Amino acid sequence: MVLKTVISAVTLTAFVAAKPYSTPCASQGICIDAINDCGVQYGGCYDICSPELSPIPPPCTPYTPTPYPTITPITPDPTITLFLD
Repeated sequence: MVLKTVISAVTLTAFVAAKPYSTPCASQGICIDAINDCGVQYGGCYDICSPELSPIPPPCTPYTPTPYPTITPITPDPTITLFLD
């Protein structure tokens, strides 16, 4: 029983002390074209080993509603009277 506890403790210590295995990243370029939430296209190329250099979508411009145009009232046409001789 003591041996089992010692083996478990050693195994847990090995897992904690082990550093994560990561494969070296081979430099490769990738290009993307995308559309942000507002429909604006963006894109670019970057190295997949440096994802922080990937293209960032441009911010959306705030929507400002267009005011309705002012319509001036139309005056009625003057009455035309015809005189016949």
